Amino acid sequence: MSSSAERIQEMLSRFEEQAQQAGRLQSAMQEMRGTASSQDRSVTVTVAPSGAVLDLKLEPNAVRRSANELQQQIMAVIREATATAAEQLDQAAAPILGEQYEQFQEAFNAGVPAMKPASEDTQQASSDSAPRTGGRGRPDTDDWDDDSSNDSFLR
Repeated sequence: MSSSAERIQEMLSRFEEQAQQAGRLQSAMQEMRGTASSQDRSVTVTVAPSGAVLDLKLEPNAVRRSANELQQQIMAVIREATATAAEQLDQAAAPILGEQYEQFQEAFNAGVPAMKPASEDTQQASSDSAPRTGGRGRPDTDDWDDDSSNDSFLR
């Protein structure tokens, strides 16, 4: 019977150790940020390790380029910032998780789609076919509520 008690105690010890590791990793992740800027510093993005955009700053010269160029530049800076945040996560998680690091990486990346640059054809098709939305899936009021449009069906 003592062997059962020892195994249970060993399992509890491992569980407590894993819980402590998870707590340390969670604390470290809350502080992690990846920040990147375009070469001309007109676009700066800060992201979480998950790739969630936390901040986007555009300098006045950023909006002087075409919408397509600005879109491509923003996406490139997001990818760079995400790579920086992922590096920070790797450096923090590997020593904490040890042998379980690979499992953590697989689980963490399971729900994150790969960020690939869209081709110009895809970008043009998506901008022509889908209305811009104002955050909650609703059309942007700038595009949809403009009564001064010459091709409005209301006139």
